[in-house]
Amino acid sequence: MLKKFGALALILALGGMLTFSGEAVAAKGFKHLSFMGGYMEKHPTTVNVFKPFIEAAEKQFNGQLSFDYFSTNALYPESESFNAVTDGRVDIGEVRPALFPGKMNLLGVVALPGMCPNAIVGSLVAEEIIQKFPEVRAEFPPNSVHFTSWASAAYQIHSIKPIRNAQELKGKKIIVWDATTLEFVKALGANPIRMSSPDTYLALSKGMADGVLCPLAPLRSYKITESTKHHLILNLGVNTFSLEANKDLWDSLPDDMRAWLTQEGGLKMAEACGKSLEDGAKEDTAWMEAQGHTFHYLTDEERAAILAPLASFAETWEKVDCKDMDPKLVEEVLSFARERSKFYTEQVRAGVYGDYKI
Repeated sequence: MLKKFGALALILALGGMLTFSGEAVAAKGFKHLSFMGGYMEKHPTTVNVFKPFIEAAEKQFNGQLSFDYFSTNALYPESESFNAVTDGRVDIGEVRPALFPGKMNLLGVVALPGMCPNAIVGSLVAEEIIQKFPEVRAEFPPNSVHFTSWASAAYQIHSIKPIRNAQELKGKKIIVWDATTLEFVKALGANPIRMSSPDTYLALSKGMADGVLCPLAPLRSYKITESTKHHLILNLGVNTFSLEANKDLWDSLPDDMRAWLTQEGGLKMAEACGKSLEDGAKEDTAWMEAQGHTFHYLTDEERAAILAPLASFAETWEKVDCKDMDPKLVEEVLSFARERSKFYTEQVRAGVYGDYKI
């Protein structure tokens, strides 16, 4: 009996210690969060933006705020990210609007062909639109708080065999990663095959497709460079991404943590993401050239000829995607996007953000 009593006392004591320890940690405001950035571990944006941000957060709060980084599909399929942010499967998670047609239509203006010439311009334009228009934020996942956004580097065609013009592109099986680029490939006269980005390498290596439409930056991290040795530089347009925090989690953070996260997100992180993608594209282009890859650059006339079928997408965005919205609002968003894109394009060309060419 005494032995049983002693064992019971020990269990109660340990339980009390654990309870006290949990209260002590809570009192210090300790938060350990999940962060799903939408890129693989070796992707330039993960390495140069997300991981340094996580390290800075831990340093800023002496370890009382920490993160686990999860890459694409690690916690849930990317196709579930809209709901995953809402229901708390992730604390801060990437949402790609193009995966959810009909949900985040206004932000789609950034992804229109020819709207933004590179990732830096697209990232800053996207974030400014989100910050300026409450109607844009209202289309984001319920029970979420916006953290930052960015845009991909410009989209190019990467193929197993050379594709140098519109005629050679017609009828080719081209992999796409979302609904928006699927429609672009259709309009260009090729046959789109939609799949997730991590599955692209396997599909190309097995000869299931002729190429992929995507920016340069992800090619090495997804091993696509092992199959595609030829690159048609279209600079077709960019795609948008956003990072959203679960609102319940966000509201539970102390004021100083929310203030710091807000400062580190927004336009600051948008610019950093854009630069990381452009830096990655430059580095990877040099590496691929050294590996014997070929890059086909178009003249203005050749590019205009290939992209001519895409001119109608701006009208489609206004008349179809945003048909149930106030036309004045839609026109204001479109005008604002064009104005800010022109401004940031001029800033990039002036060297404000570094050595980048458009």
